[in-house]
Amino acid sequence: MGDCSTTKIRKTIPPFKNWPKVAPQIICAASASWAMLCTGLVRGWSSSAVPQLTSANNETLHLEREEAAWITSLPPLCAIFGSLLIAYPMEMYGRRMTLATMSIPYVLGFYLMGLSYYVDWAPLLFIGRTITGLITGASAPTSQIYVSECASPRVRGALGSFTSTFMSFGILIAYIIGAVVEWQVMCFVIGSLPIVLGLAMLLMPETPSWLVSHDQESQAKVALQQLRGKYTDVETEFERIRTNANAQLPNSSYAKILTNSYLMKPLLISMTLMFFQQFSGINAIVFYSASVFEDAGSSLDRFVSSIIIGLVQMVFTMVSVLLVDRFGRRVLLMISGTFMAISLSGLGSFVYVKNSWKELSVVVDDGTVAEPTVIAELGWLPLLCLMTFIISYSIGFGAVPQLVMGELFPLEYRHRLGTISASFSLGCTFLVVRTFPLMTSTMGLASVYGLYAACCLTAVVFVGLFLPETKGKTLEEISKFFGQPVPKSVATCIQPENEPLALANAAVEKI
Repeated sequence: MGDCSTTKIRKTIPPFKNWPKVAPQIICAASASWAMLCTGLVRGWSSSAVPQLTSANNETLHLEREEAAWITSLPPLCAIFGSLLIAYPMEMYGRRMTLATMSIPYVLGFYLMGLSYYVDWAPLLFIGRTITGLITGASAPTSQIYVSECASPRVRGALGSFTSTFMSFGILIAYIIGAVVEWQVMCFVIGSLPIVLGLAMLLMPETPSWLVSHDQESQAKVALQQLRGKYTDVETEFERIRTNANAQLPNSSYAKILTNSYLMKPLLISMTLMFFQQFSGINAIVFYSASVFEDAGSSLDRFVSSIIIGLVQMVFTMVSVLLVDRFGRRVLLMISGTFMAISLSGLGSFVYVKNSWKELSVVVDDGTVAEPTVIAELGWLPLLCLMTFIISYSIGFGAVPQLVMGELFPLEYRHRLGTISASFSLGCTFLVVRTFPLMTSTMGLASVYGLYAACCLTAVVFVGLFLPETKGKTLEEISKFFGQPVPKSVATCIQPENEPLALANAAVEKI
């Protein structure tokens, strides 16, 4: 009965109201999310470094257009394999130690990239880029699962958004450093930041769920007490975690995923959200931000524009931390997708009109040549559209799909399903980043933006029909929603589904 009343109370208290109980969870979430900051460094590196490497004035390691395309898209390609390979160490050695050891390959990869300049050997640049790409794939599921398992239901949404916030921060850091130093210096500067991840995670506790599932209940209770504060009564929550862990099916395997609907439904939902997240075109803009502004006709300096976009993304991803537990996942995603589509449509329209006037000015008399000047005076418009797109993305699709990934999956399969979903997302990232230059040259930039806008609108429809609301629910309650058997001791405290959740449940049955 006490647990049930707690469930009701947690939905009305503001996320960060009880600071002594929340502070330890914030510290753990920030430490784990540093892995995503490192991922942001990898993603932001190409926007600043590739223009330097492809410049005609570059005296060493000059990259041709095809080589530049591969050096940009190599990390998301390698990340697919990194995401799949991390499932075993994450389950065997724990989320904490897995995150701690990730700092080593991050540092190694960045330092090798910087060293390639001094030895004048391009393959070393590709090797370093491959290493950092592999470890970015491992970072996403591990950090998100760690945060979700450490956070209490009342703040899980806010803390789960930390990963996206830190990745945005990493992208911004790479943009700023890349604008003021040469690319090889940038490699050594940003390559030192992952050291913080290793040191911080050595001081953090392991997740109570993992400890219980590995028969370390005494350590699990100590870890839970550390996460909730020394004066918090954790008995009820600990019993729920232990009961849920004991209820998991033995001998988890990938084969069982295909034969259990309560596993396939959340996996398909998560993968679909990841698909729409990537095919909104966000990483095409992040990886090629400097070139995007130049091609769109912006009158602002391309590096300044990139920094502005990175700053806006970071700020509004932080804002989403405050919104996700107040308005819920579904509302934020639907608002986000709608305004992303509007922004991309506006940007595509500007590019189309700009190109049309350019062609028209070539064939008509001098009286109409002045018209393109009006387009030139609207050079601020691409930045406005992109800022609106980034804001819309940041408050919804930038953070919520990763948060949902950490919420939907049951404990026993969380490491497997999380890595499958993350690797699928990274595969979509690779496709978007690798095909963006080709699509731009064949379809035209305006058509590419139109295609991304259509994906955003489709995402809104999908969320409205199939995504259940997980705000304020325990991980055990979410598993119950998808049909996983839950012991009576846990099931008795599950609250009745509200109307939106019931509608989503009916829609999920169609999957």
